[in-house]
Amino acid sequence: MSKSNFMHDWVALLGSLAMIALILTALGLMVGTVKPADAVKHIGAILGIVIVLMLTPGILANAWSGMSLWQQIALVTIGIGLWQWRRPRRQPRIKRRN
Repeated sequence: MSKSNFMHDWVALLGSLAMIALILTALGLMVGTVKPADAVKHIGAILGIVIVLMLTPGILANAWSGMSLWQQIALVTIGIGLWQWRRPRRQPRIKRRN
């Protein structure tokens, strides 16, 4: 899968989710469960989140493609190390004495 296909699919998915969120906000406004002042805040938050989620993969993809192989390997190694560090460790067994 190429970068452009992934980005196109990602933008389409986010657009659909944003549209559903905006429709639910509008329905809440019509029914009266959402106050008009709160509706503006909700719409602003929805659009802000969508913009951040649309920009983040593009920035990360450009940064990743601009790195050399050894930098990519170092980042993957750091990520694996952090993942292993965060995993819960097994507790040692307590031996019973008879």
